[in-house]
Amino acid sequence: MSAPQSAQGYVCERKFSGEVTALDRVIAVVGAACAPDDKFAEGVVNSIYFDTPSLLSYSEKANGDNLKTKLRVRWYGRDDALPKEVPVFVELKRRIGGARDKERIETTAPRDLLLDAPFEGSELRDFIMSALKDIDIPSPLSWFPSVLISYSRLRYYDHPSQSRVSIDWDIRAPRFNGHLFPIGHPIHLDSMVCEYKNDLGAPPPWAEEMRRCGLRFGSFSKFGECVSRLASFEQ
Repeated sequence: MSAPQSAQGYVCERKFSGEVTALDRVIAVVGAACAPDDKFAEGVVNSIYFDTPSLLSYSEKANGDNLKTKLRVRWYGRDDALPKEVPVFVELKRRIGGARDKERIETTAPRDLLLDAPFEGSELRDFIMSALKDIDIPSPLSWFPSVLISYSRLRYYDHPSQSRVSIDWDIRAPRFNGHLFPIGHPIHLDSMVCEYKNDLGAPPPWAEEMRRCGLRFGSFSKFGECVSRLASFEQ
């Protein structure tokens, strides 16, 4: 395991979301106005989200709580292209209204741990808790791997508003914790998201064009939507 590094600080996130049928039009608008990210212009994002047996993290999102906590381990790339030791980011995100604070630990994890370790076992949980041993986590013994969410992403930078911009689609939850969702099924959303992040929350010049593409401005959580559908199987 490599030496961990952490980063934190508040940033404002804003999102447009809608049907994936708008994807080509959104890419055309954003691509014409923004510069591609100079390091990671496109790729696949994978995140294993943790939650408590009572689904505390999901409930905070579903109930619209002003204070929200997310715990996850994230890595980038297709399964078939990952090295034996995968660079990962273990993240604790806290949101206060529209502002987000993220503490991030950069380390590595065995490929087999990320792709094959059962969510119901102790390996993944022990890994993330070890990485976060110096960060204050609410009730640390109560958090378990809940769901893997993967999606395709394009990244840009909008110079006028100094925003980092992403477009996400092919959002899916292929794996989940069978103890939390004993009769769940893999999820594949027909949604897409365009998100921008900057210090003040100021919209980019092309933001209104997203509405003309058929997207809605407001909250959209990939984690919340996928867990909502997994939980609906239990009803």
